[in-house]
Amino acid sequence: MDALTRSLAAALLLMAATVAAQTNPSNWNTVKALGAGTDVRILNGSRTVSGKIDGVTDDSIAVTSGKGQESFKQQDVTRVSVKKDGHRRRNALIGLGVGAGAGLGVGASADASCKSFCFGGNIGKAVFTPMGALVGVLIGALIPTGGWREIYKK
Repeated sequence: MDALTRSLAAALLLMAATVAAQTNPSNWNTVKALGAGTDVRILNGSRTVSGKIDGVTDDSIAVTSGKGQESFKQQDVTRVSVKKDGHRRRNALIGLGVGAGAGLGVGASADASCKSFCFGGNIGKAVFTPMGALVGVLIGALIPTGGWREIYKK
């Protein structure tokens, strides 16, 4: 089996595993499986309520929102979404690596183009690498993360 065939087979297996892992968004059992304290967003008719789950039964969901405790019947709930985890730390670390690499490249280029009076043989790398890393961390930390994942839809 050549490398292309193995790569295609691996990609197909990965896609099959991804499809199998997805839940049916019209199944109330996925809502019932949520634990108390989970951040949720409920669409009830034209009203959207965000809060933490107090409890879920076969026919209703109770949440604590900004207005206090509220309860919704399953038949009135149009959508339920859960808050996804944020990845700011991961994004900041990726930005650190990318920024440091870019800064090192710029610094190496600046050091190589130095023909006459220079402050030192590696001053470009010494300055641009940490500057690039800092910029990368800031950009990575500012990238929006988290959001909402829909788990129930009528």
